[in-house]
Amino acid sequence: MEHVLTALAQSLSRLPNRILVGLAQLITFVAFDLLRVRRSVMLRNIGIAFGDSKSVEEREHIARQSVLNFVLTIFETMISVRKPIADRIEVRGGEHLRAALAEGRGVYILCFHLGNWEAMGAKVTRTFKPAYVVVKKVGGQGTNRFVERLRFNNGFYWIRRDRKGDGMRGIREVLDRGEIVGFVIDQARPGEPRLPFFGTPAKTNTSFAAIWSRRPAPVIPGYMHRTAFGEHLLEFEPALNLVSSESRSEDILKHSELFNRVVEGAVRKYPEHYFWLHNRWK
Repeated sequence: MEHVLTALAQSLSRLPNRILVGLAQLITFVAFDLLRVRRSVMLRNIGIAFGDSKSVEEREHIARQSVLNFVLTIFETMISVRKPIADRIEVRGGEHLRAALAEGRGVYILCFHLGNWEAMGAKVTRTFKPAYVVVKKVGGQGTNRFVERLRFNNGFYWIRRDRKGDGMRGIREVLDRGEIVGFVIDQARPGEPRLPFFGTPAKTNTSFAAIWSRRPAPVIPGYMHRTAFGEHLLEFEPALNLVSSESRSEDILKHSELFNRVVEGAVRKYPEHYFWLHNRWK
């Protein structure tokens, strides 16, 4: 599989951008309009998030554009075998990340599936300091090796979790070097509590809040959206004000709810760029 994906990536990287965009539009039409892959899940998610503020036509437009942007993300990532993925990214709010890094404790970037997250990691590393993320294996062995090779070449690094404790140990090492840990928080996890997300309880990943309580460092929200194929705007917000109390368990829930609200704010700004395919409200 690794060789097949490499050959496909090399072939795609030789196509003009207009052809890649047209191909992505065709794939979106087939997946969303003909095969209707996870269409009902996406429309339900968008309905929960926006309620009556979006018409049926607007919800369908958001869902269709979300699929298109996901396909474009895949294409941009694959053609990075020959075309640098982070060259055409404008950064807004970079002063917030620089100020947090200047404290010398390392920085967490609060991440979620909005825009091309692969390009975001590469841009952060090339512009600020090395960025790492705790990730799961992608597909089978061959697919995972292909993705890891692309990420490494792009400067988007990861923390391995081969054994119990590897994740926390790796996070501490990165932060102790004064570098950056990206933490993706917007997908449901079994056994997690249901916390408000767009006003409706949703299983919420509380592990980031739990890790922060054990190793505090500034938390900077960061996200991007596509302005054209291969072109993006990366935005950073001011550091979040996280206050610890005598109850660690209450702090974890309180901070996780805050993280959900941050995601909501960014998604409301750029709903067409969010990954609505995930069934957050199971």
